Amino acid sequence: MSDKKKFAIGGYEFDSFHEYKAAQEDVKKIEAISQELDVQDPEVALRLYNDIRDGIIVFTSPIGKQYASHVADIVAHKSAGLLDNRDIIEEAEDQAKGSKMIGLALVGLAVLLIGTYAGVTIHENFKTKKIAEQTAQAHSDNKANEESKAGQSGQGTGGSSQETPDIDNDNSAQPKDITEDLISSPWDTTYNPEDRPILSELQDLYNTNDDLVGVLDIVDADINYPVVQTISDPEYYLRRDFYGNDATGGTLFVDYRCDIVNPTTNTIIYGHNMRSGTMFGGLKRFLDREYYDSHKKIIFKTLYEEQEYEIVGVGLSTVGYDDDSTYKYYNFINAVTGAELQEFLDAIQSMSVYDETIDISAEDKILTLSTCNSYTEDGRMFIVAKRVK
Repeated sequence: MSDKKKFAIGGYEFDSFHEYKAAQEDVKKIEAISQELDVQDPEVALRLYNDIRDGIIVFTSPIGKQYASHVADIVAHKSAGLLDNRDIIEEAEDQAKGSKMIGLALVGLAVLLIGTYAGVTIHENFKTKKIAEQTAQAHSDNKANEESKAGQSGQGTGGSSQETPDIDNDNSAQPKDITEDLISSPWDTTYNPEDRPILSELQDLYNTNDDLVGVLDIVDADINYPVVQTISDPEYYLRRDFYGNDATGGTLFVDYRCDIVNPTTNTIIYGHNMRSGTMFGGLKRFLDREYYDSHKKIIFKTLYEEQEYEIVGVGLSTVGYDDDSTYKYYNFINAVTGAELQEFLDAIQSMSVYDETIDISAEDKILTLSTCNSYTEDGRMFIVAKRVK
C-alpha cells in the first residue's frame, strides 16, 4: 500500500496539494455559476458553453472538466434550435461524451462538502459590503452637513469633493494638508543597480529566481512571502508560483512602474485574495478595527536593504476604467509636487474604512498592498503604510 498522501474532494482524489487546490477553485466556480445561472435554460447553457470554450471561464481539475462536459451535454441536447452552426453542436456532442451521471453526482457532492467554506466567504463578503455601504453613507451625511453649514454662512466649502467615510457612520477625519510645493524624502537615493550589493540572506533565494526583489513580512499576521517583479511582462506571476509553475494563488509581485533600486514615492505590491488565507487572503482581517490597531508593522526586506513600515490606512475601492471618474489609487507611483501627493491623500482618505486622518507627509515613502475584494463587482482592498526605518 502506498504511503503517498492523498487529497480528496467528494469522490475525487488528488496526488498533490496543488491539484487539490485547483479542484477547490473549480468547485467554487461551479457553485457560483449554480447560484447565479439556470444552466438547464438552453440559452443560458449556450452562453456558458461558449464562455468555457473561449477560455473566459477556465476549469483545470477533473471536477471542473466533468462540469464542462455536463454543460456541453445540455447544449448538445437542448440548444440545437438556437444554433445555426452545426459544427458547434457536433463539438458539444463530442465534449459531452464523457459526461456521466455518476460524475455529475460527484461534482454535486464536492460542492456540498465545500459549502461551509463558501458560506464563510459569503459572510465575509456581506460584512465587507456592509462596511463599504456604511462608509459611503457616512460621507454622504457628512457632505450634506458641510454644505448645509456653508449655505447658512453664505460661504462655499472650498474643499475637496472626495468622500470621507467611516464604518460607524460618524466620520470627521479630514485628509492631511501637504503645504510643500515640492516633496523630498530622507529615503531618496540615486544608486546605479550595480552599486547596490544584494543582502547575503537573500542571495540563495535570488539565485533560485532572479525575478526576486524582496521578502514581505506583515509581522504576526501570517503574511510572509517572497516578492517578484517582471517589468517586461508585468502579470507573469499572476497565476504562477515563485518557481514558475502554474498556481492559482500566484506570487506577490511589485508594480512594473516601481523602482526597487531607488524607491519611488509609492511601492505597490499586488497579491491574490485567496479564500484559504494565503497570499493576500489575510488582508481582509484588517477590516476589523482591533486587528488593524494591533498589527501595524511591516518589514519589506528588498534585495538591498531591510525597510520597516507602519500601516496608516485601510481602504476599499473598485477598479477604475478609462471612461469613468474613479480615482485609481494604483496609478500613484511617483510624486514630485505637493499637489500630486495631496490628490492621492484626498482620494485614499475618501476610501478609508476608519475615522482617522491617514498620517502621510511630504517626506514619506509609501508602501501600498493591493488585493481583490468581492464585496462588489471589481472590488479592491488596499493597505497603505509609510516607511519608518
